[in-house]
Amino acid sequence: MELDKAKPNKFEETGRNPFNAPIPGESLTQNPDQKFPWEQPPEINDVDTAIKEVFINLTERDTLIELLNILNNGQPVDEIAQIVAYRGMSVGKYNSDLMLLLLEPIMYLIIAIAEEYEIEPVIYEGMDKDIADEEDTDTAIQKNKIEEKPMIKKDSVPSSLLARVKELPSKEELGVGE
Repeated sequence: MELDKAKPNKFEETGRNPFNAPIPGESLTQNPDQKFPWEQPPEINDVDTAIKEVFINLTERDTLIELLNILNNGQPVDEIAQIVAYRGMSVGKYNSDLMLLLLEPIMYLIIAIAEEYEIEPVIYEGMDKDIADEEDTDTAIQKNKIEEKPMIKKDSVPSSLLARVKELPSKEELGVGE
């Protein structure tokens, strides 16, 4: 295959310069006094305190309304949990190890909130396809109705937070309609 130099290449077509990028190691030349939030000691060091902080953030009125809207739109719970956990790590609330430990409790917390507002959560993308791939679709649908509803693990989320989920404002109070 011969290269036709008269035709513009894909970088020229999009107007992007592939060499306009940081030099490897450039981030290491930043002033040591100006650290990124994740480069400093974290504010929170244990799962219980961190999950309580996440609960408080998720149940603020505006955040809760947005969470309910994206759950209604079918956004998978695992993706929401990853975003919430990553955000906390990137602003220096906790370190990356604690972020990974928080993924499961955050998912269960979001599922509990969805159940409280009678929203059927999508746990992961492709969940419906996995159900349809079963040999007998009718059996899969029945199995899904019986077994798919995830039970909240009592040890994943503190019971005090699960009790507080029951006390969240109703859809009418939040102004979220069907």
